[in-house]
Amino acid sequence: MKLQPESKKELLRIACGVSLCTAVMWVVFAALHLVGWVVFDYRVLLGGIIGALVAIGNFAGICFVVQKVIDEPDEKKRKAQLQISYNTRMLLQALWIIIAIAAPCFQAFAGVLPLLFPRVTIYYLQITGKYKPLTPPQEPVDIAVEDDPAPAEESAVQPRDEGGEQE
Repeated sequence: MKLQPESKKELLRIACGVSLCTAVMWVVFAALHLVGWVVFDYRVLLGGIIGALVAIGNFAGICFVVQKVIDEPDEKKRKAQLQISYNTRMLLQALWIIIAIAAPCFQAFAGVLPLLFPRVTIYYLQITGKYKPLTPPQEPVDIAVEDDPAPAEESAVQPRDEGGEQE
């Protein structure tokens, strides 16, 4: 299945954002290594690369499944396919987190942190105005105080003067 141009564009944006965030993470690790707080070695690089690939793969999975499901006429099948896709993607991410923590060839934090970078990229795109979710156009509604459709009826009962004053 081929991705539609709009999906390719979004996937490329996410891939660039995740890559940039991963590079920034490596710079931060290197700076912290200089002051002696963390060790910056191949484990940080390897964890970051695979974590970024898992994050980008997750987003690509979303793109492919949504594009496939759009053509499905039966709503129950659509929901089932989306749910299966979601569960599978979450399971794969959980599996990566377990591997990144358990395997000695990965630095755990550097392996898990890139899973958050797609969201960071989306927030950045929204803040800068480069990404706006689709919203259906709405008719403008003019509401003014002067637009009173029907005046209120006057009370049939006259107010009584029963003040507390004595004459």
